[in-house]
Amino acid sequence: MHVGSRIRLYRKVKHYTLTDLAERIHKSKATLSKYEIGEITVDVETLFDIAAALGITVQQLIDYYPAAGEEPEASGDSFFPQRRIYVYFYDGRVKKIIRNLLEVNREGAAPSATLYYDLNSFDKPESCRNLYFGKAEFFDTVSNFMFESQSNHSERVTLTALNPFDRSTEVLGMLSGMSRYPLLPISIKCILSEEILTEDDQLHEDLILNPKDMKLIRKLNMFAVEQF
Repeated sequence: MHVGSRIRLYRKVKHYTLTDLAERIHKSKATLSKYEIGEITVDVETLFDIAAALGITVQQLIDYYPAAGEEPEASGDSFFPQRRIYVYFYDGRVKKIIRNLLEVNREGAAPSATLYYDLNSFDKPESCRNLYFGKAEFFDTVSNFMFESQSNHSERVTLTALNPFDRSTEVLGMLSGMSRYPLLPISIKCILSEEILTEDDQLHEDLILNPKDMKLIRKLNMFAVEQF
């Protein structure tokens, strides 16, 4: 069922209909539909065919996340221990808080991450405005995420955050990439949280660039934000 939901997610990101993808993998529309709802198992050869047709890696289809309560203990140099991290920033272009979901897979030698960008609801991450997939790197003091847009492979996004030194549930981070409107390289102050935050005036105040941030920017002549 997880693999099927991933096939459906990336198919929709590519704006393929069931018929479009079925033709590309030489399967019937009915068979592909059964794959997506988990009614039948996808064999390994077909899994590779689907990934190739969608322009993604097989890993992106099999990045299974255990149910709540089954997650393994994270190592000491990891970021927040759970797989789901809630990311918020304030977008001055539309004058609202943008909610994003970061899913981290630490299994194996090369941890990966998926970023669901601009969500209406955390309950439906597949409804995100943009989907990014990439790698995660964890060090003693910092965690780095490097993403590639799944709808435009020339678009790259990085997310960097200092690891919390205490048991804080929130830290400030920096989201950097290329803005389409206006067409500029940008960096955005963001908050990464273990928990879903209340989107109130306090969160808005924490997300906007305050006088302390501006003083630091002028002093260093570079975009930087200090921790809480």
